[in-house]
Amino acid sequence: MCARKIKEKKDVKETYSQLARSYYSDLTANDMLYAKIIRSTISKGTLKSINLDEIPEGYYFFTAADFGEQNYVETLDIQTEIFASNEVCYKGQPLGIIAGPDVKELKRLLTLVKVDIEKDPAAKTKEKDFPYAQRFIRTGKAKKPEEFLKSFPKKNWDIRGTWTSVLNAPSCNEPNGAYVTYEKDVLTICTPTQWPKHLYDNLKRVFNLDSDNIKIKKTISSSPHTNTIWINTVLAIQASLIAIKTKKPVKLQLSRHEHVDFITKKSPITIKMRSSVRKDGIIDANQILIELDSGYHNPFAAEILDRLVIAANNIYSIRNLEIIAKAYESNNPPVSFNIESIDSQAFFAIENQIEKICQTAGFLPAEFRLKNFERKIVMPFNFSNERFREGMEALERQSDLNRKFVSYTLEAKDHKINSSSITNIPSRGIGIACGFNGIGYYGTNIFACNQKMEVTLEKDGSLTIHALPPSSSTLEIWKDTAAQILEIDPKQIKLNSKLDMKDDQPVPESVYSNLSIMTYLLKKCCLDIQAKKFRKPLPISSSKGITANQKKLWNKEKFSGVPFFTTSFGLVICEIVLDPYTYKINVKNINVIINAGKIVLPTIAKNTVRLSIQHTLSELVENEILDYDKINITFMNSERESTQIDGLISRILPAAFTSALSQAIAHEINTLPVKAEDIFKEMALDENTGYSK
Repeated sequence: MCARKIKEKKDVKETYSQLARSYYSDLTANDMLYAKIIRSTISKGTLKSINLDEIPEGYYFFTAADFGEQNYVETLDIQTEIFASNEVCYKGQPLGIIAGPDVKELKRLLTLVKVDIEKDPAAKTKEKDFPYAQRFIRTGKAKKPEEFLKSFPKKNWDIRGTWTSVLNAPSCNEPNGAYVTYEKDVLTICTPTQWPKHLYDNLKRVFNLDSDNIKIKKTISSSPHTNTIWINTVLAIQASLIAIKTKKPVKLQLSRHEHVDFITKKSPITIKMRSSVRKDGIIDANQILIELDSGYHNPFAAEILDRLVIAANNIYSIRNLEIIAKAYESNNPPVSFNIESIDSQAFFAIENQIEKICQTAGFLPAEFRLKNFERKIVMPFNFSNERFREGMEALERQSDLNRKFVSYTLEAKDHKINSSSITNIPSRGIGIACGFNGIGYYGTNIFACNQKMEVTLEKDGSLTIHALPPSSSTLEIWKDTAAQILEIDPKQIKLNSKLDMKDDQPVPESVYSNLSIMTYLLKKCCLDIQAKKFRKPLPISSSKGITANQKKLWNKEKFSGVPFFTTSFGLVICEIVLDPYTYKINVKNINVIINAGKIVLPTIAKNTVRLSIQHTLSELVENEILDYDKINITFMNSERESTQIDGLISRILPAAFTSALSQAIAHEINTLPVKAEDIFKEMALDENTGYSK
């Protein structure tokens, strides 16, 4: 069994708490056992047997047989085996686990485990006829594919591009795993879970435990890759099996190699685009194909595709639009995606496609974007992107965009033509990109927009916020917001993270960017308490959630409407210089304009954006961290509700950077991360412009 659909739902209630400022790997006990996972060495086959003949005293060996019929983890109506029982689906799949008091001895025992797998010679790659998940939309008058092709007349520019991106940021967090104890029939799990409800559901079912006998303590978590969300539960259950069977504390910690291969490693996403552009600069049609390999399987594949489709055309108004998105299974380990920034790969494609059109047809990038933004066309996705023109024009003036764009384009062409005589002049490029950060996707099947906030004004006048722990800066915003509304000292506000988990309980902030939602709900709770506190005795509690009318803004069946609870918008210009001798890239200037509603704490907001820029620059060129000279950040004045800033720039800066680099070397950069050797080849050897009609 690899994965199968299920429909059964279960009720939830249990106590969850935060193990403040702790790593699970720091926890230890005198009689603690270490654990190591036995993994498959082939990618597809049938497991005939697995055994360890001589097990030393004090060491333990477990397989799928020890779980019986409960040998699976349940994620979004999909069952995934904890240990392979029959079918092996990918190289590295867990087959069993060994445990003991000495790590070196465990490594020796791993080499003695006998595994008999009958290899399947016809291992699948991509099942292109049977995608794991898919999404399709088409707008305009065309009803059939052949009718849509009429949107590409010969009189228009017909511009095609293929854009592939995968950004594997180095992980500095501890490898995933869990520390588990089982004492007096109580199972306690200390782990960096990002989905406590998911972990609780599966623990209760697999081990048939009562609610009061499960304690989950969240330790410091890592970045929000999809695999850290659900595979963490698999690891915790594997460790829990040992703890329950042996009655001893257990620590299961992946090696750094395992963490990269099975938790954080991503797969490239390829997006193919074909644009029909009129001579006056209007895009008549966009045809977009999105394909991704989800590996063995990914429970979040459907939502990942949805987010990519919504972002694929950005905020442009194009009369004829066709988007096809498909996710395929393969005999690779489950592929991880960063849900916080998955849109960036769509923005990378559409914004570079726009730049390619400008280079090919001779349009100015800001003017071209405005032309295709302000058309009065009904699009499937609605955004309240007011003041886009104002932001674009301001950014254009600040950066001297038009003059530099024309000047650098001519310079790059001169370098190509006179490469032998102009060797000591730096190559320069300037790129622009825009995009959005949508928070609270209404179409999710997971838990979005079921978030609730509860606040209590206590008898002593203090305020308690019942919520999962946010970042320190967010907590400061929460305290400042509540203090202003209720006219109390921020020092009287405390956070209570010990919660009874219910069906609609949200996951921690790092999984889905819901901080804007939670801040909005906090404000609603405080306003409600303020209205009641002179009429009712203390304590007064208020609980708020997203209303049914707000959710109706998105038509899930038609896949249209307002997709997000709230949206922030950003524009970025990136200017680079390429050294003519070393071919080293230096980022001269990054100019940012953000429309994110009312900025409560401007200094913290700017620091957040600056850190995001620095982090993103570390991902763009393989094995290299880019230097930069200047960063300029501007927030547009607004009185509307604050929206989330974190994650916005990381979505759009990569597109601005590659547009600038493409211009500097007069060659299309269509892959992320960029490889330094590819730049060298283009600068030193290629005599072509790299831009084609």
